[in-house]
Amino acid sequence: MSKIAILTNFMEMIPGYSLTGIVEDQCLMFQKYGHEVHVYVNEQYNPKYDEAWGRRLRRNEENPVAIHRSTPFSNLIDYATIGDISEDHVKIAQKMEEMIRDDLGDFDFIITHDLIFTGWNVPYAAGIKKASPHLPDVRWMHWVHSVPSGNKDWWRIQEYGYNHKIIFPNKSDRRRVAEQFCGYDDNVRIIPHIKDLRSWADFGVDSCDFIDDYPDVMNADVVQVYPASADRLSAKGVKKVMHIFRVIKAMGLSVCLVIANQWATGKQRKEDLNNYIKVARAFGLIPGQEVIFTSEWRKETPDSDGVYGLGVPRRMLREIAMCANLFIFPTNEESFGLASLEMILTSGCMPVLNRSLIMQTEVHGGYGLYFDFGSHENSFTPDNWNRYLGEVAMVIVGRMRESESIQAKTFVRQSYNFDAVYHRHYAPVMAEAELWGGNI
Repeated sequence: MSKIAILTNFMEMIPGYSLTGIVEDQCLMFQKYGHEVHVYVNEQYNPKYDEAWGRRLRRNEENPVAIHRSTPFSNLIDYATIGDISEDHVKIAQKMEEMIRDDLGDFDFIITHDLIFTGWNVPYAAGIKKASPHLPDVRWMHWVHSVPSGNKDWWRIQEYGYNHKIIFPNKSDRRRVAEQFCGYDDNVRIIPHIKDLRSWADFGVDSCDFIDDYPDVMNADVVQVYPASADRLSAKGVKKVMHIFRVIKAMGLSVCLVIANQWATGKQRKEDLNNYIKVARAFGLIPGQEVIFTSEWRKETPDSDGVYGLGVPRRMLREIAMCANLFIFPTNEESFGLASLEMILTSGCMPVLNRSLIMQTEVHGGYGLYFDFGSHENSFTPDNWNRYLGEVAMVIVGRMRESESIQAKTFVRQSYNFDAVYHRHYAPVMAEAELWGGNI
């Protein structure tokens, strides 16, 4: 794995500062994939916010993020031209060069944020440019966070050297960025920002570990989290939900159904659970990947109750539910139905409700997608359950595709999480870096 420096001029890790969040997400992502990460901050850095900022970074105790107070302090000036740089700032540039040469020569990658962009950072950009020829094996990735205009005289990306690339978060402005920095499209690489539910919503360690073990919770096209006691899986219509997911999968969509099953203890409940796992497999759904029973997570032996045999903590349930975009609720004997309200509040999912259970219309205000599934008060038996549930599945998919909010949430969840951004963007750019200055 690579040794990565994130070079900043941060004075504090202010929670509301967007760059702080960007750097934190980069650290979490690189940690997750085993890279050694060092963050360089100003030598007069104030650790006032470190407890809040560093809490998540300390989760990975085997691969901690190191913070170094090394970037030289200066009273900043928003320069319009490098020709105006003061004598004091010339000295800052020299100190920056020396620090980089002394401390960063053994890194594989150095990532900067706006250091070669803003007028405030001209002395640091000058130091980087002077130090670069002495670090021929280091690859530089310079984030520019705004669309540049004005063609400043320190924006000469090719003067920095073959091992420097500008990183910009959207492809639409790539040509403009390249032109403003007096370069070509080849001088710019596109990497979108990370926006992962796990960091944005401050997921707990158990939720993060659960998603690591079951990544389809984050990445599947259709995700449902269904709280259901182990003794009520039949009444909750879990087999009907599985059947609908079977058809959705057959339509070419990836699926993940998480059954958050409580009270999954005792011989009878374990036998019942095994029968549902067999049903999932018979439907062509992969147990432990496309159908997940939370009671099975972290079990020491198949016959043990496991850590979560009695249910997952409320916070964990709420957090993994944030990943969901669908909630099918074919329950046949509710008096109110807390689970659907909790899932709707938490995830903004599309609710699919049982028209045969009259109270569902009342409790949900008539909102949602309604189908007959049968109930204790209204029997319903279609001519062919397989065909009927298949038609229900197709209607659900069609309605989900018509919903801008469902589609937008699903796109963001899938596109900007740690795993997607790393594998689709960072890893390819880092892999090609050895060829910078050659054929790429």
